[in-house]
Amino acid sequence: MLVELPLADHFRGLAATVERDGGVIYPAICRGVADNPRVLSLLDDTPLPQRRPLLLLAAVHFLLLSGVDHPLAAYYDTVAVVRGTPFRASTADVSAVFTAFCEEHRLELKQVIATRTTQTNEVGRCTALLPGLCHIARLYDWDVPLSLLDLGTSAGLNLLFDDYAYTYRSAANDGVRTAGKVGSAVSIECSARDDVSSLPELRLPTVDQRVGLDLSPLDPFSNDAVLWLLACQWPDNPTRFGRLRGALSNVRASHNPPRLEQGDMVTDLRRVAASIAGTTPLVVFHSWVAAYLDQDRQRILATEVHALGVTRPVHHLYCETPFETPGLPTPPSPVPREGPDLATALVHIGPDGESVRLADTHPHGYWIRWWPATRPGPTERLAEPAP
Repeated sequence: MLVELPLADHFRGLAATVERDGGVIYPAICRGVADNPRVLSLLDDTPLPQRRPLLLLAAVHFLLLSGVDHPLAAYYDTVAVVRGTPFRASTADVSAVFTAFCEEHRLELKQVIATRTTQTNEVGRCTALLPGLCHIARLYDWDVPLSLLDLGTSAGLNLLFDDYAYTYRSAANDGVRTAGKVGSAVSIECSARDDVSSLPELRLPTVDQRVGLDLSPLDPFSNDAVLWLLACQWPDNPTRFGRLRGALSNVRASHNPPRLEQGDMVTDLRRVAASIAGTTPLVVFHSWVAAYLDQDRQRILATEVHALGVTRPVHHLYCETPFETPGLPTPPSPVPREGPDLATALVHIGPDGESVRLADTHPHGYWIRWWPATRPGPTERLAEPAP
């Protein structure tokens, strides 16, 4: 749900969010930018859904990754990784240096901002997608292949979730569970709250077809598109940055990469779903994208996904923040909270229309709390689709 807050407040809010996850460069920059009308004005002409700090931050990051020479590059770990140069482990004066960069490259930044949209293909969210898909596959006793449709797919990297290696570590004890592809170049760690034993059985479901839908899908085989996707990462998290680079290399090496379709996730949903042949269960999933829809369109999205179930079993699996997606039928948290529900909820809506909150997760997949009551019992097997 888009909320028209002053742009300065968005920058201050992002500073707090990034800081909670251990970032230091963007918080320092965002707090300085929030008090600088000249820098904020770079976003004046952008439409509301994109009038957000990350678009400006990514535009600057993109120019630096493209090779623009400026003292600001020394503050960005990611640029140092790409260039093979030293970086300075300090935030001293970074806001002033960022402001100077924006002034010196104002025309180039305005061009990038006018022609790009923010894209985050966060493969870390697969730590929630994997157990969610396992929950669904278990309903068919694991012997029915699933077809996948990813809404807001970006470069389609999450459709290749089964090419990644996963390690879930218990936050309460020394418990560890591993899953996925052994020896994968993409290794994802996740903290399980409270215990890894609460997670469902973690084995890779059989996948039939993989399709992604996005307003502006990114071609993972395009160097320019890849550079933009990398630019949307935070500059002082080289682990996350390297994981994304690994996932991009992985899709480029794939013998059967996902099919990406351009279109609106609501109005083009039926068309794209109809292109996925067969009667095997279809899992329509999305993460951190419904917040870009208003409340009415969120309701329509849920209705449209359910309507796909006329010809085949359809499962709606999403990872969204209830506070920003009031139009989605997200059940309340099993743990009562005061104030708004700000957690990222993993929700499954089955063919019968019942909505179940499977877990709460970190926005980037750093941790997951699986609600044990959602594990399917032996009598919950769904009917297999007709041949």
